[in-house]
Amino acid sequence: MMKQLPDIAASVAFWASVGTLWGAAGAWFTYAGAAKEARRQFHDGLMNLIAGVEAELDLVSAWASGGEGDKGYLLSKTRVQLVKEHQDWFNPSRMIFKFDTPALSSLTSSPYARPVGELLPSFVQLNHAIRQLLDYMDRLHGFVMGSLGLYQRVMEKFGAKDNPLALAASPTPMEITVPLVHTIEWSQDEKVYINHIFMMNEGIHQRIIGSEEGPPGCLYLTFRKARKELADFKAKHLTPQRAPRWHWALHIVAGFFVVSGIWQVLRWYGAWPKGW
Repeated sequence: MMKQLPDIAASVAFWASVGTLWGAAGAWFTYAGAAKEARRQFHDGLMNLIAGVEAELDLVSAWASGGEGDKGYLLSKTRVQLVKEHQDWFNPSRMIFKFDTPALSSLTSSPYARPVGELLPSFVQLNHAIRQLLDYMDRLHGFVMGSLGLYQRVMEKFGAKDNPLALAASPTPMEITVPLVHTIEWSQDEKVYINHIFMMNEGIHQRIIGSEEGPPGCLYLTFRKARKELADFKAKHLTPQRAPRWHWALHIVAGFFVVSGIWQVLRWYGAWPKGW
């Protein structure tokens, strides 16, 4: 038989106490669930940022001699060696196409700048090296097209199409093949022109792109440092951040509140064995 229930005042007080216990537990579990979802979303956003940076590093890799075992454009190579190996550096039609790296450029201002703070110095240096390359490429293109008449004469001697319509209609070659420069008869201004183009290409490749020999701050070195640090950072953040340890203590307290409320209700209705 169900025992006689207390008066209204006692009932109100009882249910208020039980409601307080369950309300406190429910509020905590709601907060803990929201915090867990926030950590998951933050981790997903961080991984998306890293994926974008990795994609841009793959693009930069082609410019930074990023192939496995590639030593880059060594400073120890003499100009005579470079002339033999890179006849295409004389060719004014040799285009160096620019590229964009928005994820890299916005890394310092992204909402994830704080967790990736340890990477920022290396990526700032990499951004600077990329900017140097792009600026010097603009300078090279400006010089090459600074004299269209000289450009046309040189291209005719290199064996390119001298008909403007045929040149415009021809596909862009993936590789540029030029005859040996010393086998062509050049006028003095043409010599100055192609030699200057070669020296600018030499500066781009040996000094700005660089190699394992440097110089310090070159694209080759800053790229590899940034890529390694990013890989190490990603390896340490493959899963969302764990909840702080004190969360587990509050989980236990909240669980106790739930069980205590259930126990009080059972006792209230007399469903709990006597003596408990």
